[in-house]
Amino acid sequence: MKESTRSVLLVIARTFVVAGCVAVVVSARATTGWGHLAIMLAALGGLLAVLASYNRRFR
Repeated sequence: MKESTRSVLLVIARTFVVAGCVAVVVSARATTGWGHLAIMLAALGGLLAVLASYNRRFR
């Protein structure tokens, strides 16, 4: 696979992961409870993982 194709697919995958994590955080925000807090923390962890993988490229 060409490097340009790989980088485009990686950007698209990261975009979908970020959109999914943000959607989970927004939807779980409307309710209260420990379970929903754990779901939001897991989604925020996903956002941090995407950010870390992005920043690793520019080290």
